[in-house]
Amino acid sequence: MTLDTNVMQSRDGWNIRTASHADPDVVAPILRAGILAREFCRGGAHAEVAAVFERSLYLRSADIFVCLGAPAVGNGPLTLIANFGGSNLSDLGFRPGRPAFICDRYIAIGDKARFPFDRCELWRRPRWPRAQSSLQLTEVARAIARLTAAEAPEEGLGRLSCWHERGAGETPLMRLARPRVARFQSWMNDVLEAQRDPTTASLEPVVGLIGLGPGLTPSGDDFLAGALAILDALAERQAHAALARTIAAAPRGLTSPLSDCLLRAAAAGHVGETLCRAISAVISGAAETAVAAIRHVGHSSGWDMLTGVTTTLAVVVNARLRTAPAKILCRARQTQSKY
Repeated sequence: MTLDTNVMQSRDGWNIRTASHADPDVVAPILRAGILAREFCRGGAHAEVAAVFERSLYLRSADIFVCLGAPAVGNGPLTLIANFGGSNLSDLGFRPGRPAFICDRYIAIGDKARFPFDRCELWRRPRWPRAQSSLQLTEVARAIARLTAAEAPEEGLGRLSCWHERGAGETPLMRLARPRVARFQSWMNDVLEAQRDPTTASLEPVVGLIGLGPGLTPSGDDFLAGALAILDALAERQAHAALARTIAAAPRGLTSPLSDCLLRAAAAGHVGETLCRAISAVISGAAETAVAAIRHVGHSSGWDMLTGVTTTLAVVVNARLRTAPAKILCRARQTQSKY
């Protein structure tokens, strides 16, 4: 049977060909590609649709996931941005399990959708801005905690800083998370103060957070992604490397395959545009801008990442303030020895 079709084309170059009794044919050029996504696609792979949302879908090949999304999703290391002309991906016939083919020139989903790379630009994370002083960073962390107390949903870890003691208002997840976050803080403090070799430190304070909470990206994973990003932005290279090594050494299967892929990318220094904006605002002293950048990421994922950011920031700032007098005295003695 021959079906009648209609073709529409937008100014952005995407095409949707609708058929009366078939899924639509879609041709949407990929406009931007994260560095990890582009490297993966150049190698070629057979994949399948792993999950479909209104503005994005995930393709999976073995342990690697790439996100194919609309511009509103934002750039990221594992993200491919295409223009769907305002259509919801869930309305375009994409379903989990549908086969996909990935190569250097295009991505094909079944025989009805193609996403060429001929107009694609590479996206890389921008450089971090210069960080404020330790005292100024302390103030911005406190300001974010106040905003979080007013806005963060009860689900997730966003309100962790609101509850200084156990109480009736705590959720089961919060009760589980509180001692684990405390152990992470202690572990991070030890790493920063070099009280023990981070390569031999116990995995438990970090492993206890991996996979903590429900969802495709559990709250504990988002927390750790935020911690990694702020350590990188503050140039705490030893602590970042220690946390990254611990995540890499953690047993597989503790979290969802998608979240595991994203967390290991973060451990390698690759984080998305939205988290980058939030981190840049934090270290620049703009608390409200940081919250605005991340408040709409998932239901609680943005808040969970921000909690990881502020929790780790507090540990870093406290460690720096403790060691600052000793460093000043050391520099003074070095200066005196020259004369």
